[in-house]
Amino acid sequence: MYELRAITDWLQTTLDPTGCDDYGPNGLQVEASTTITKVATGVTSNLAFIEAAAAWGAELAVVHHGIYWKGAPVTVTGSLGRRVRALIQHGLSLVGYHLPLDGHLELGNAANLARALGLVDITPAFIARGVATGCVARFAAAVSVDEATTLLRAHVSDRAIVFEGGPARIERVGIVTGGAPRQASEAAARGLDLYISGEASEYSQAIAKEEHIHVAACGHHRSEVFGPRALAPAMALAFPALEARFIDVDNVG
Repeated sequence: MYELRAITDWLQTTLDPTGCDDYGPNGLQVEASTTITKVATGVTSNLAFIEAAAAWGAELAVVHHGIYWKGAPVTVTGSLGRRVRALIQHGLSLVGYHLPLDGHLELGNAANLARALGLVDITPAFIARGVATGCVARFAAAVSVDEATTLLRAHVSDRAIVFEGGPARIERVGIVTGGAPRQASEAAARGLDLYISGEASEYSQAIAKEEHIHVAACGHHRSEVFGPRALAPAMALAFPALEARFIDVDNVG
């Protein structure tokens, strides 16, 4: 059993949101239980995830997408009210880390997606709002577009889409998970062969063709399971008596 403060201090030190002008608060968002034996990690703090974490017996949930966002209503009504009530009723504290979990070299979404694809020489990149939000990496041996697509569909999402426009052989890759289609142009300017994100936009196909880079969209959720999944064993290692489990509530987006 651990004090909530000890765990949140470790997360704050490890993920270090200092200097990040994020879209919402990073860190503790709802305090319910203050003594923790089980931690559930996940992508999004929707009601389905909260209920799954509570059913497992977690007293703490650590997510990539928290419940508070700048510009969103702050009244505890509607879906926000239902989530907050469920957290309190189940004694489930909630911690969220957004951009700091995207670009973290060891625990981040982008770096661990790169590892899942077998990429090497992973380096933080794509600075936004004061932090690295993704990474650049490379295939040890260049692959074809078909081979890259097969890897994406096997290890990230079976719905992955690749807009072709780059070279016949792919070596240099840029990754920003989630909703980051605009960074494809930055990836092209870096001379990369393939850019991977979660979402595509209306202009993604044109960017691929006109800026001579392959652009892959794997689904926002599917591209961001990698950080929360890596976080669970890291927390269990840091706190040996703690049970930590990644709970995936799938979202086709």
